[in-house]
Amino acid sequence: MRLPARLDVLRLRNFRNLFIGEAVSLLGDGLFPVALTFGVLDLHHSGTDVGLVMAAFSLPMVLFTLVGGVWSDRLRREWMMIASDLARFVTMAIIAALLLGGRAQVWSLALLGFVYGCGDAFFFPAYTALIQQIVPSDRLQEANALRGMADGFGWFVGPSISGILVALIGAGGTLGLDALTFLVSAGFLLTLRVPPLLRTRAPATFLAELSDGWREVRSRTWLWVMMLRAMLVLFVTIAPLQVLGPLAITARHQSPALWGLMVGLFSLGMLGGGLIALYYRPQRPMVTVALCGTTASAPMIALALQLSPAGLIAVWFVRGVAIGVLSAVWDATLQLRIAPESMARVSSWDWMTAGGLWPLGLVLAGPIAQLMGVTDALWLSAVLGLVLSLWVLFVRDVWRLRALPAAAASTPAAP
Repeated sequence: MRLPARLDVLRLRNFRNLFIGEAVSLLGDGLFPVALTFGVLDLHHSGTDVGLVMAAFSLPMVLFTLVGGVWSDRLRREWMMIASDLARFVTMAIIAALLLGGRAQVWSLALLGFVYGCGDAFFFPAYTALIQQIVPSDRLQEANALRGMADGFGWFVGPSISGILVALIGAGGTLGLDALTFLVSAGFLLTLRVPPLLRTRAPATFLAELSDGWREVRSRTWLWVMMLRAMLVLFVTIAPLQVLGPLAITARHQSPALWGLMVGLFSLGMLGGGLIALYYRPQRPMVTVALCGTTASAPMIALALQLSPAGLIAVWFVRGVAIGVLSAVWDATLQLRIAPESMARVSSWDWMTAGGLWPLGLVLAGPIAQLMGVTDALWLSAVLGLVLSLWVLFVRDVWRLRALPAAAASTPAAP
């Protein structure tokens, strides 16, 4: 099938507007990690402070994502996303103003980061479920691949220029630009015309619906096993990289722009992975997800070996390709196998378990690096990441899960 045919999903007005708004927001998100990291380092030059602030941004995903999932299955999902965008705009604008005015403190950034993270906790379960609601089942993998490509583009351009922007207008000015992108996203969401979700039963109590979401997860061994794998790998490898990476770059007396470029090339790789996912439909999707996930250790090993800047960039790019494929295959598999009326709750369990230990990984990375040294901490993280990525290949249901024909899915066609 030629590439234009793979892009037919963009002819759907609802998906196209959702895609454009989210692509702009993702570009702003790409500015965020580098700017915030070096904004915090400018305060006290402490990796522990970076971990604490980053953990504050991530903690609400653990605490409130399940709540967001239940309400996203109850309310109109686009309204939930608009409210989240507006909350994140206000919060990020305040953070930018504090940094620009020289009044930022670690505690204030952490507090505001917690509020910002609450917006994330309600946005992402609704987003995953909304794609399932507005895209026909035979176009779900293409829709997720395109979303991954937009993610990759935003995180390529954003981090690549973020270090430069931080040098020119400061961390506060850079985060101010990020704040504006949430207004653009909310504006495009306002244009959506999504039909009401058809429900097979009346809404139950909050706790009952929360329990129903967990039963959907627990009834599928491959699903909860892969969620557990993601939680452990994010804890021991991916979360610590957010702290250990900048520390390793700083220890080598290299520019923050190099870290931004590395993160940017990772995202360019995601763009390539999304392009592959437009065509590649694995017969054993969870095996593909697991194998792609083993690349989480590669950046840690590259930093520990003190590869040249060119070598680091190449590793980050390959890792990005793997994640681009992983994300599209994972999301499409969930959307094809979970009923639409339960999708936000299942997605919320996915987001919650994936980030369940993320804040702890961020908080521990700085002290462990101080205790062991940055290089030893990198090696420890890499080895644990490989072990925790591969164990799921010994679970029978992970191998047995086969690709489901799109026609067999229960997802209704979108207007």
